[in-house]
Amino acid sequence: MTITQGPGPLARVLELQRIQNPGLDDVELYLRDTRPEVRAAALTVLTGAVRKGNAPRGTGDTLAWALADEHEDVRRVAADALRGLPELYLGDDGVAALQLAAARGRDPFVRETASDLLEILAQGAAELYAQGLQDGEPHVRIQAVLGLVALRAATRVAEAADDPSREVRVAVAEGLARFPLPAGLAALEALLADRDPVVRMAALDTAAEIGVPAPLEGRVITSTAHASWQVRRRAVLALGTADPAVAVQPLLAALNDRTVDVRRAAVQALEQWAGDHPDVVTALTEALTDPDPGVRTQVRWALS
Repeated sequence: MTITQGPGPLARVLELQRIQNPGLDDVELYLRDTRPEVRAAALTVLTGAVRKGNAPRGTGDTLAWALADEHEDVRRVAADALRGLPELYLGDDGVAALQLAAARGRDPFVRETASDLLEILAQGAAELYAQGLQDGEPHVRIQAVLGLVALRAATRVAEAADDPSREVRVAVAEGLARFPLPAGLAALEALLADRDPVVRMAALDTAAEIGVPAPLEGRVITSTAHASWQVRRRAVLALGTADPAVAVQPLLAALNDRTVDVRRAAVQALEQWAGDHPDVVTALTEALTDPDPGVRTQVRWALS
């Protein structure tokens, strides 16, 4: 809630201009004044302090929230200050203000300013996280990958797909699920052929999450013959999200896998197509003789 203090606006502005090395506490009442010219003057005083190298802590956040001021002139002063001071520090509170202004700003220039500043912040953070990918400690590189995923920096995340640490490659595989296609698709394809079964399983889970697009189909099918039954099971489950024209035949073959869990996964994946593909019904009917009672029960449910 804004309040008016004492003298007229001109007198208040003159008071502001006489403040030496102003802090936020010094200008708070002026920022809450009911008169827009006083609020704008308070922002101008803070901007001047920044240019002199005397910016009080929290100035960036204050300017960011001023983008939501009810008066256009005040919003304009805040926007011009933020654009003219790219080195100004913004905390979490200021970033939240920019996100709000970018989405729901009162004016096009406010929305544009907030969007541009958010992009600059994201680029700067991405550079820092990208440097973290070169750190000698795997846990630091994992945090860098997570940060880049949060910033939607798909290209930077993909660059870590050949990291020597299994845990980092797993983080990359999991993170690639957050990006729209085709971002990171080439990196995910490489991870589907990773030498480490744990990494390959993480990549298969991501492939399943994005519906196994065509460039990944071959890698997923190949994984149904992997030496590790855990990898074969994940590959079978992933095929359950793929195009049936590609998935059905490898899944039918998986009904004869030597591992019970893989056969159960194959039944689970095939169940959705039992009503449309006669060959699926035939294969599931034959699976009623599976030596494992759990598989037989699952097949009965699928056929019902």
